[in-house]
Amino acid sequence: MIDFTIDLFWRARLAGTARSADPLVAGWSFPSAGLPGFKEAPLSPSDLGASDAALNSGVILVSAPGAVGKSTLARQIAFETGAVYVDLAKSEPVGGNSITGGLAKAALFPSWTADSVALLIDGLDEARIRVTQEAFEAFLGDVAELAKGRKMPVVLFGRTGAVQDAWLILAEKGQDPAILEVGYYDLETSVEFAVAALQAKRPEKQVSVTEREALQLILGRLREQTKGDGDRFAGYAPVLQAVADHVNAEKNPAVLVARLESGEQPVTLLTVANAILERERGKLDTLAFENASVREQLYSPSEQLGHLASRLYGCPAPALPALTPKDEQTYADALNTWVAEHPFLKSLHSASSVVFEAMIATHALKNPAIADQVVARELARGAAANPFLAEFYVLDPAESVFLPPDHVGIVYASLRARLALGDSASLLVEDADGGEGPSLRAEVEITFAPKGYERSRALKFETDYSSPLKLGSYIEDIEIAASEANVEIGQGKEAILVAPVSIQCEGLIISADRLIVEPSRTGQQVVFLEAATFVGADSASMPTVRSGASLAASWPGVRSYPWTAFASDPSPVDDQRIVEGLRRFRKFVIAFRSHSKGELARYQGKIESGRMTKGSGQRILDHLVSCKILELVGPMYILYPDELGAVAGATYADCVRRVYNPKTIDFVKAALGIM
Repeated sequence: MIDFTIDLFWRARLAGTARSADPLVAGWSFPSAGLPGFKEAPLSPSDLGASDAALNSGVILVSAPGAVGKSTLARQIAFETGAVYVDLAKSEPVGGNSITGGLAKAALFPSWTADSVALLIDGLDEARIRVTQEAFEAFLGDVAELAKGRKMPVVLFGRTGAVQDAWLILAEKGQDPAILEVGYYDLETSVEFAVAALQAKRPEKQVSVTEREALQLILGRLREQTKGDGDRFAGYAPVLQAVADHVNAEKNPAVLVARLESGEQPVTLLTVANAILERERGKLDTLAFENASVREQLYSPSEQLGHLASRLYGCPAPALPALTPKDEQTYADALNTWVAEHPFLKSLHSASSVVFEAMIATHALKNPAIADQVVARELARGAAANPFLAEFYVLDPAESVFLPPDHVGIVYASLRARLALGDSASLLVEDADGGEGPSLRAEVEITFAPKGYERSRALKFETDYSSPLKLGSYIEDIEIAASEANVEIGQGKEAILVAPVSIQCEGLIISADRLIVEPSRTGQQVVFLEAATFVGADSASMPTVRSGASLAASWPGVRSYPWTAFASDPSPVDDQRIVEGLRRFRKFVIAFRSHSKGELARYQGKIESGRMTKGSGQRILDHLVSCKILELVGPMYILYPDELGAVAGATYADCVRRVYNPKTIDFVKAALGIM
């Protein structure tokens, strides 16, 4: 087993690097110092290639879910090996000569030719958001060309989705890139990470035995609360940093330990963050008010989050209760200092960590005065969504199961930002009555299936159609069957749809100038858009459909530019019994839109649920099983596409588009007993 540590792997693969004294270009640097308290996260090879591929490949991709710590690792490797650290979030937008031009401008081409300089390129996801797909592919083409024939690899760091895209593009351009995944810290390493983080916050004071005990207790309890996720949550670097901040804010760690041991203080990420806010509120004790009773109304956690949101989003600060002129001045002076130095802030307009940023954003989403601004900003993140926003949004005990329609895309994108390679997540939005008639409400289900786990986890909400369902500029693995809903796609110039995607709605709005349809690595490769009305950008160009994917669209006027080539009409059927049977047949087939362990599989509970089997659904399911199109294997139903075609004359793509041939109609008639 290869040990992918800096000492045992990276020093060897990047041996022979030589720092340059020449100034580099924007975003390019030779890190001059290591990171205080650095604890190396585990690295392991992806199942996309051979376990030893990284030993020889000319390009290495390092993948991680959002905020795991890939940038920290990239900078530390660069510091310890002498490689150039390239931050694509700070460099010029990428294109066909980004790396070639950067090497030339930094006078590094001679060193590159001599194989004495290495590049660690960070921020693939940030780079992709800033440019068109063509520019991103041209950038990777430049990387592929420069990497040919070199001893030292070009190393690129990015979130899971961006790395998967880069892997496919680089393979098309003649490279065979290796993929390494940044893992999570186990309990022992998590404690050491938190201790180092605490020490770095106040280097003049050693971490005490009691403080270490508090860290161990909190991290242990977090693991107990999230044991279904293994190390995935409790081993997340920003979570560990938040725990260190929590202990650092505690004046008497022995009291904290006592509360934890007695169970008086529950431990979740929300309670950890709230404890910091409560501790901050203790600063009120230092103020002398004329009216002492106002103290209870000031600087609550909610008010603090309001002040922090005003910094991050440029909105008005929270309104305060009536105060005497002297008390108002006393409090205003204190706020100027407290908010500016708040532990949740790194600078005037940025949060100190993605955990605290997520908590502030969640609070701001509930404020009608700025919610639209927050929605726009979060949707514009695309595939670079904050992985912790959903954690606070979903776990907030004061929150009901209702999810506003314009928040659906934000919560789903946040959950997808937590995916590692091999994980999957899907979004289902469906009329609350199951499509039986007009509806003003919908049920929302977000399913998360971690790689290697036998069971998926489903989060369920309700929403309504009071405003458009907003999905942002990057959507993947989505099914929407909402007859009365308006659905809006796109924030910015491009909207990327990664198959499988099926949207049936009242009104479809595509705000982007350009639509790109991409295939997935493990799912069905169809994107289908159907609406009663359609609104597109005036300057919209013809959709771009990548190899391996397909696009079909249906709405009045779809057979005009730029949609002509993608127009699709559902099959006309007059008998309402058959219409209902085909609806149920379609629901079963398209439920198998993603692969699991090489098969089209879905959990038994989902397939046999009342929403699937209602009406004629049970007879359709029984017929699918009796004809061996579906088979129950353990806890999973497996769909066999060859049998689906041979026996029922249907394909996944046909069912998504509601295009049924006579053989399919006869299959449904047989299931319903219609002669």
